[in-house]
Amino acid sequence: MVDYKRILRLRAEGISQRGIAEALGHSRKTVASVFTLADGAGVGWAEVASLDSGEVRRLLIPQQTQRSLERMAPDFDEVHRELAKPKVTLLLVWNEYVSKCREAGGVPYQYSFFAEQYRRWAQVAGATLHIHREPGESVQVDWAGDPMIYLDPLDGTQCKAWLFVATLSYSVYTFVEAFADMTLASWIDGHTDAFAFFGGAARLLIPDNLRTGVSRADRYEPALHPTYQAMADHYDTAVIPARIKKPKDKPAVEGSVRHIAGGITAALRNRRFVGLGELNEAIVGQVHMLNAAPFQKRDDSRMIVFLRDEKPLLRPLPSQPFEIAELRTAKVGPNYHVQVQGAFYSVPSRLIGQQVEVCVTSRLVEVHAGGQRVASHAKALRKGFYVTVPEHMPTGHREYLKDWTPERFTSWAATVGPNTVAVIEAIMAAKKVVEQSYRSCLGVMALAKKPGGHTRLEDTCERALALTAHPSYTQVRRMWTDWQAAPPEPASLADKGFVRGADYYASLEGGNS
Repeated sequence: MVDYKRILRLRAEGISQRGIAEALGHSRKTVASVFTLADGAGVGWAEVASLDSGEVRRLLIPQQTQRSLERMAPDFDEVHRELAKPKVTLLLVWNEYVSKCREAGGVPYQYSFFAEQYRRWAQVAGATLHIHREPGESVQVDWAGDPMIYLDPLDGTQCKAWLFVATLSYSVYTFVEAFADMTLASWIDGHTDAFAFFGGAARLLIPDNLRTGVSRADRYEPALHPTYQAMADHYDTAVIPARIKKPKDKPAVEGSVRHIAGGITAALRNRRFVGLGELNEAIVGQVHMLNAAPFQKRDDSRMIVFLRDEKPLLRPLPSQPFEIAELRTAKVGPNYHVQVQGAFYSVPSRLIGQQVEVCVTSRLVEVHAGGQRVASHAKALRKGFYVTVPEHMPTGHREYLKDWTPERFTSWAATVGPNTVAVIEAIMAAKKVVEQSYRSCLGVMALAKKPGGHTRLEDTCERALALTAHPSYTQVRRMWTDWQAAPPEPASLADKGFVRGADYYASLEGGNS
């Protein structure tokens, strides 16, 4: 809209037509036409100083001329949204704008002025609108910098959890998941879980040049890890790593790392989490609230834009998620378990001494013998742990376990004290199959037979519970060993009659004199 009053005021101050055009964002032709209208009407600044802008316009331009010059201002917010859609150009949007103007009886802007005004609007809005991509075009992924803390459910030790963040570039709809490490397996699992969360995959995948996914960083031809490339092929997406030290190549995820990941860390800073699963449950709730929250300087929210504009354009997911599978052979030990990556998994006892094939993924350990799957276990989280299925035990072992029940262990612990009961219950609760905890419970019972007995065991269990709500037998045994009872006062040897006193030696001296 031409500001006739300001043009006349700047003219009265001696500003040139070029200077006025640059100051007000008008063309020089527009400013010159206002000068001509003012001269023709014999109007200067003195005559319009007390008038408002509308009155100045009516004074300079006759009513019929005003109607012929009435122009409809475009909605550049809508223009910007339309340009983000596939194959939409500024010329196409301008043509649609012209049609709307004519239907409404208005006069449209010329294309050159329309394009110039849009560019000026984009420069102002660009500071807060970082969305310049097509819906469904790309997913940007990264690790958040600051780890979170959770407690190991078995021994209560503090563990670090690293946040994997995936953000759709257009809607900025974000997925976050915590992992115990930043290995390749966790990196791949983060991608597969993110695609499942989005309900589809984007055409492009934009990671950082981290060593996990990019074997060799290069500005023009970075080399991807073969497993990462296989994962991308499985989801029919292309990996385009961001350039080194170029965060603007993936601005959506960089912003999400700062905003969402930082917001989650801050919101959950005062809560204690036992196990990675409990931490991720809390993260899911926080991510949902942040995705549903309205944009501060835009309409709608991440969730609304995602569901409305982006999700329909994502590529469909394959029937099965991608998994890293490692094949190896193992020999079944005398305890009918095979060792895989430091943990032990049971197989039917009839296979003792035989070679079997093991398929290891990020979540499962499957054992095959003779072309048949004979065992399938959830992958152990720590080395040294036994994962046992009771049906795999020899008959004698199962009969032995029948003599023991959780109630029997609890009843025995009650004869020692409440702290011992709490420790026994914690040990049994730590195992998915309660029979797996019986040996640990028997170990605690055996400690009561050693010097110090029930009193020493109850004191040890109390100190173990003070450190963690989920103590293990190993921790109790270690604290039992470190326990030091007050040593008894040494008895005087003189009271036993083994030491000759002063009277004895005095009598000898008298006899010798």
